[in-house]
Amino acid sequence: MDVLSDVLKLLRLKASVYFHANFCGSWSLSSPESNIAKFHIVERGTCWLHMPHGEQAITLRSGDLIFFPRDAKHIITDTSEPLSKVLEPGIISDPAATGPTTKIICGSFQFESGLVNPILNALPDVVHIKSDDPDNTAWLDPLMRFIYQETENESLGSAAVVDKLCDVLFVQIIKSWINKKETVSGFLAALADSQLYRALQQFHASPTSVWTVELLAEQAGMSRSAFAKRFQLIMGITPMYYVAHWRMQCAHELLITTNKSIAQIADDFTYQSEASFRKAFKQHMGTPPGAVRKSKSTNSE
Repeated sequence: MDVLSDVLKLLRLKASVYFHANFCGSWSLSSPESNIAKFHIVERGTCWLHMPHGEQAITLRSGDLIFFPRDAKHIITDTSEPLSKVLEPGIISDPAATGPTTKIICGSFQFESGLVNPILNALPDVVHIKSDDPDNTAWLDPLMRFIYQETENESLGSAAVVDKLCDVLFVQIIKSWINKKETVSGFLAALADSQLYRALQQFHASPTSVWTVELLAEQAGMSRSAFAKRFQLIMGITPMYYVAHWRMQCAHELLITTNKSIAQIADDFTYQSEASFRKAFKQHMGTPPGAVRKSKSTNSE
């Protein structure tokens, strides 16, 4: 079982490009802080990313990708000089300017499920994928070229192609982050840990089976105590909390996407009674299963 793919399937990723343009002269591009994951691709030229709190500007070169998991406040401009004032969110440029141009493609990664997102939560405020990083060369350059081509053409079906390519882009960003092992805690750090990942693989392959800490530790090739300690250290929760929470997220999806009764879903996840399932569901999801099912009926009307 591919754990990352399993989580992304549940969260229902929907990527899209919402803006692309050439900039010339003095210009800036700033974020409205929408809390939606955003990305910017520098197709051509050089520009600078400015973050609040006085950090030094980050140089962005042709082929670079910058990703904001929580759309942190940021401004991209034509200058590395400190900004004298905070610019209003939006685009400021001079259409009459001449000279070298910088082309930027802007897009978003949204998740239709509305569930807590362990992937985005495990990332820093900004992720910079550099085009000259040899670890990224194999996937970044060919994927970017496809995105550039379809964005420029704007031919029949291009928008759909770009959206699908951006789905791939998100997965590659996450894979790159995991492979670099730049974090020591959180969901992505657990995926980078070979022993914890083996346990997660087996659990995600059969989440409705009966699982204990001992069984998970066995899959990881570790003692019960060592596994429980490492899992808690990296994930910040106990193994059995993760098991229960993932089951409730899957149950939430079933309530939204199927006509199974609450009793049937409780039975699917091996709860001895519907009442115990309802209690666990509300504890983990913050709302009773009946309310989720009711919202499905309301939205479908």
